[in-house]
Amino acid sequence: MIYCQRCKQANPLELEFCEACGTRLMLMVRPRSYPPAAEAMERTLEEHLLERISALEAAVARANERFEKLLDLAQQQATGSFYDHMMVEALTEILTENGEIDHDELEHRWRARVARHHEEVIERERLDERCAIIIANYRGTERDEFAEFVIEGTSLISAGHLRRGLRVLESALILDANNPELNFTVGEYYFHLSDATAATTYLGRTLGEVSDHFGARLMLGLLAADEGELETAREHLQHAIALDKNSFAAHYGLGRILARKGQLSEALSHLKRALSLRPTPEMHYLVGRAYWEQGRADQALKHLQKAVRLDPRFDAALYNLGLIYWQTNRTHEAREHFRAAYEINPRDSHYRVAVRAQAGDELPTPPAPGESTLIRRRKARVSESRFIELLWRDLTTFSPAPVTSRKKS
Repeated sequence: MIYCQRCKQANPLELEFCEACGTRLMLMVRPRSYPPAAEAMERTLEEHLLERISALEAAVARANERFEKLLDLAQQQATGSFYDHMMVEALTEILTENGEIDHDELEHRWRARVARHHEEVIERERLDERCAIIIANYRGTERDEFAEFVIEGTSLISAGHLRRGLRVLESALILDANNPELNFTVGEYYFHLSDATAATTYLGRTLGEVSDHFGARLMLGLLAADEGELETAREHLQHAIALDKNSFAAHYGLGRILARKGQLSEALSHLKRALSLRPTPEMHYLVGRAYWEQGRADQALKHLQKAVRLDPRFDAALYNLGLIYWQTNRTHEAREHFRAAYEINPRDSHYRVAVRAQAGDELPTPPAPGESTLIRRRKARVSESRFIELLWRDLTTFSPAPVTSRKKS
């Protein structure tokens, strides 16, 4: 027999619905040999199970109803977003046709805003992770006060109040002056502020506690390169690469330092490694320039053409392509590239000279890869800014490994 879970009516096995109330039957079967006494004793348990089943059915029904509402809401939002997108596209098209806006510039700015928002989210997550590491490495008896300083300081930095946050973190350092990750964090953000002296001091304290700290090695190498201390920079960056062979910033920085020293073969090995880690127009340009410095024009041409294909508004790559064409007497192609570079960046004196040049004239060659600054400055030249940003995008996304050991004081 099958017992109805609603009215408890016994039904034959072949029935699908209860004869008494019409409810779909659940499979609760009693064999003929089942003792009547046992049946009576377990009726209470049976009723309890039926109640639970009914409650579960009701919960599933409510969940299904909520899911359907959420699905409807998602569809409404998707429809609204679609119409909003169509409206924005229509407005953009009208404004572009009327010459009010530059469509390419609009897209560039939109992509930059999206990228900036993504970087801000990553930065908040990094700071939360860093905060936990700093507190875990605390040595002392005033943990609660130390933790308050660290949490407040990192929160201020996350909110964009960089100098205020650094002052609070320096208060935390009074309670634990040798905390390696705290010293690194303070040094890193002074690095962001281009305060080389303060950054070098705190990053050096980090290495005093943990000599294999990747982030400190990397940033000290970049700072030393910017100050012209090439051997010190090389030592730090080689150590950083030994710690992380897949560090774009370390290979990029070391490649540019070696190019600056004229060691082009060794520079190319690091620049090509950086290119494989981040195949950007800037990296194709730097590899192309290094090949050109070596006198390998065919290889240089290939990489510079790839840089322009990836970014048709890359003025430096366009100009360098023009120079190669000019030197090989492909004057018409050279002039096209000079003109394109000048239209993108009319303030560059090299481009102005090249546009007016006559056949056979010697044209100015831009600085070799590695001669410009690696660190963000307030007044970076236009030709440098995109390479500085390339490095910066990597520096704001890497997370140093947690410090597990410190030197005994």
